Amino acid sequence: MRRTSWMAAGISALLIGAAFAVPTPAGADPIPAIDPVVTATVWADRPTTTEYVVTNGWTANSTDGDVVVRRTGTGAYTVELEGAATSGGVAHVVAYGGGPVHCTVAGWYRTLFGGDDLLIQVRCFAATGAPVDSRFVATFTNRRQIHQGRLAWFVTDQAAPTGVRTLPATYRYDSTGGEIRYERRGTGHYKFYVDPHPDSEYGHPYFPMTHVTALGTSAVNCQISWPDSWQVRCANAAGTPVDARFAVTYGVRIDLLGHSAGPRFASGTLYGEDVRDGRIFGDSYNSTLGTYGGARGTLLGTGRYEMTFQGTGATYGTAFVNAHLPHFDSQPSRGHCVLSGWGRSGADTVVRVNCYAWLGVPANLNARVSYTTWPYA
Repeated sequence: MRRTSWMAAGISALLIGAAFAVPTPAGADPIPAIDPVVTATVWADRPTTTEYVVTNGWTANSTDGDVVVRRTGTGAYTVELEGAATSGGVAHVVAYGGGPVHCTVAGWYRTLFGGDDLLIQVRCFAATGAPVDSRFVATFTNRRQIHQGRLAWFVTDQAAPTGVRTLPATYRYDSTGGEIRYERRGTGHYKFYVDPHPDSEYGHPYFPMTHVTALGTSAVNCQISWPDSWQVRCANAAGTPVDARFAVTYGVRIDLLGHSAGPRFASGTLYGEDVRDGRIFGDSYNSTLGTYGGARGTLLGTGRYEMTFQGTGATYGTAFVNAHLPHFDSQPSRGHCVLSGWGRSGADTVVRVNCYAWLGVPANLNARVSYTTWPYA
């Protein structure tokens, strides 16, 4: 596996900061069989450079090829995973650097005419909705085999389906073997249906990991609901609900890339809407403990959080964050969150995130934070 050196070690080095596998993004054309299995993480750190091979260290491609980022316009990027030509899978992206920027995945596809590479298109937008150059973190996986826990990922193929739509098999995977369905309940409001989680050995479900990314070339942000409510809401830069396609990764005892063993990983939620007496509370799962817990949240200021994952400290790794919806499903999404940095602190990992209300005002939102040490143990 080829790796470029990973993101700066030590808490003192915390970083501060168009088509989806088918010719027509809104279509439901069949996707060829998955070959090969691809896992990748990208920290794109040169937002104004026309083209560069990523060598910053927090980037890895399981097929040993280089990772190349090309800027094709203001806030428009193509990530090339060399040697990773494949089909299906799921891509996610989040803005990096701390400012009120959000990014979407415009699509991903194999290079044409028998090429060997996988191309992922990313778009980034300022708080006003205008395109803006930005650093970002992107991930991709099409893993379909795990030996424990539960892994599900899917990509919606229509922004406004009629009734409950069952996704074609090539657009989804669930290790429980079940179908994945979704429906539109209103403008920008969706519910998806998956099999329930198996019980853990402790007799209750594990705390789940969930992340969502809007698909398309417009300034749209999508958020997922509180654990196991299985709802998604999408809005434009002003917070107005809009219909959109989106990608989701969901499961228990797995990381965002679909690993259930090997790397150390953790995921948790900080409940910004429940800040009390200068403290922020949350829930989490940590693979080093094998059960609920193992994370600590710290409120650094309005909309600024720090999450410490116990026992996951490594020289390198990848972090991710989404805002997630308020506690009551009737409430609309309130904004979005970005990564502002992450790094090792002794035996632990510290991830910092900033959250903003629509149009870029700092706000205490609920935030789902994940971390994995992949490709390292």
